[in-house]
Amino acid sequence: MAEHAIGRDRAGQSRPAGTPEPAEPSRPNVSRPAAAPPAPATPQRPARPASGTPRPARRGARIAVLALALVAIALAGTVVGLAPGVAKHSSAGRQSTAALQRQALVARAQAASWVVQQVDHTAAVSCDPAMCAALAKDGFPAGKLVILGPASPTAPVTSQIVVVTPTVRDWFGSSLAAAYAPAVLASFAAGSAQVSVRVMAPHGVGAYDAAYDSDLGQRKAFGNALLSNLNTSRITITAAARQQLAAGQVDSRLVLAITSLAGDVPIDIVEFANPGQGASPNVPLRFADLAGNDPAANLTSSAYLKAMQAAANAPNMVYAPDRIQTAVFPGHTTVIQVEFHAPSPFGLLTGQ
Repeated sequence: MAEHAIGRDRAGQSRPAGTPEPAEPSRPNVSRPAAAPPAPATPQRPARPASGTPRPARRGARIAVLALALVAIALAGTVVGLAPGVAKHSSAGRQSTAALQRQALVARAQAASWVVQQVDHTAAVSCDPAMCAALAKDGFPAGKLVILGPASPTAPVTSQIVVVTPTVRDWFGSSLAAAYAPAVLASFAAGSAQVSVRVMAPHGVGAYDAAYDSDLGQRKAFGNALLSNLNTSRITITAAARQQLAAGQVDSRLVLAITSLAGDVPIDIVEFANPGQGASPNVPLRFADLAGNDPAANLTSSAYLKAMQAAANAPNMVYAPDRIQTAVFPGHTTVIQVEFHAPSPFGLLTGQ
């Protein structure tokens, strides 16, 4: 290192490289004359700098390392500053996913309960494995459940009803509803958590629409014929229910059943409706609210209900209601509900 460039004499003084060491002084206490300058010699390579002075290349490398270190520190500070926000968004995303899953589970349970109560138990119902398990648990006949899977055909055309869950949408996309299940009987929740109960059209939407249009025309004709003979039919009807009947909105079975019931007991129709939230506007109305009693019957309320139930079970009832029961409206108004299960058949009024 430095010894290669600079020598030291016996007194410890520095001397230039290549300078011969002076001889001992002959007398003590006499100062030694300064050494003569060395004779010119062949030029040599410049001496390496002393160890305390960095070489230019090393200085640049150290500067670069220092700069990288400063950048790393700055980036670390930025990441640390962002970490709480990133964690917050991640936590919010997890909470959102969990909320959707809870909504889907609630909607699935509501749909299962609704199908068991409102769908004819002789109808075939298509569903994903979890939905089918829920339906069977709630009491729907297991033999009428058609279990769907990712490898199922394009549409479960052997079914009358399909329960469209998020899982079924993942498998079939929008093609199932668009091509084979056009009418919604009921829906639960919304968005990606929605579960809907739909009517299947085994021959496609075109065939379903044609059958619906034909049946609608028949329902309108029959309803208006009934309205024109109210004086002889022992049927009283509110203005709202009259409009529904004239527009052909009422299920054909319900119209025929009310006509038959009126032959045994007087009837006062309050309204027609569907027991399904989110139903498509063109789905026929499957139940009627009747007044809990009719003065013309000359019966107590309980006797009136029994008389109507007996008439519904009479042999001459071609289309007996699936349910006749009392219900209490807000304001303590008691009504008798006459109801048919889904889905509504088409073509029953042909020839009527």
